[in-house]
Amino acid sequence: MRRLIINVIVFCKSFLLFLKPHVLFGWLIKPFKTWSNIIAVSKWISEQDKSKMFFNDFYSPKRDLNKRYLVYESVNKNLHLQNEEINYLEFGVCGANSFKWWLNNNHNQNSNFYGFDTFEGLPEDWATFSKGEMSAKMPVLEDKRAHFLKGLFQDTLPNFIKENKIDKTKRTLVHLDADLFSSTLYTLTTLHPYLKKGDILLFDEFNVPNHEFLAFKMYCDSYYIKPQIIAAANNYFEVAFIIV
Repeated sequence: MRRLIINVIVFCKSFLLFLKPHVLFGWLIKPFKTWSNIIAVSKWISEQDKSKMFFNDFYSPKRDLNKRYLVYESVNKNLHLQNEEINYLEFGVCGANSFKWWLNNNHNQNSNFYGFDTFEGLPEDWATFSKGEMSAKMPVLEDKRAHFLKGLFQDTLPNFIKENKIDKTKRTLVHLDADLFSSTLYTLTTLHPYLKKGDILLFDEFNVPNHEFLAFKMYCDSYYIKPQIIAAANNYFEVAFIIV
C-alpha cells in the first residue's frame, strides 16, 4: 500500500512539473512566500520565552529606530561587557552608528572591532531599496581597535577567517545589519564553526519576513541550534540572542 501511495505521489508531482504551472501561477510565488513567512514570524514570536529577556517593547504601534540603543544598552549592562575583552564583527556598516556605539561603550583595549561592508551600497535589491542604495564612505576612526574590510562578505570573510582573526578565547558579538537574506545566511553559516556558548548575535532588521528572519530560521533549522533571545525592540525589528 505504501509503495502504491508513493508511486501515485511521484506520478502526480512529475505530471504537474510537465504542465509548467509557473507559466500561469508564477506570480503567486512572492505573495505566498511573504504571507507564509509573516505567519512564521508571528508563530516564532509567540514561542519565545519573554521571561529571560533584558528588554522587550512588544507590542509597540510606532517604530523608533533609536530603540536599537536600548537593546545594545541592555545587553551591554546585563552581560557586563563594558570592560570585557571581545571580538566585535559587524556586517553592514553603512554610517557606522552601531559600530561606534559598541566601540565607545567597550573600554577593554584588547578588544577588536571589525566592520564588513561593500561601502558601495546594496549588492542586490532589498524591499523598497534598489541595488547600490545605502552606500557610504569607509569610516575613519582614531580608535586603533577599529578595522574595516571593504567588499562582498563572500570575498572578505573567508580571508579574514583564514588569517585567524577570530580569537576564540574572547566573547564574540556578531552584528548582522546587511538586511539581505543572502548576506545574512552566508555570514551565519560561515561563522558557525567559530561561534561558542556565550557569544552574541545582533540583528537590525530581524522581523523582515523574507530576509533576516528567514535566514536565521534556516540557519537554526540546518544546524539544530536554538539561540536564546535576550532583547528586542520595535516589535522584534532589532533583536539580540545569546548562544546557549
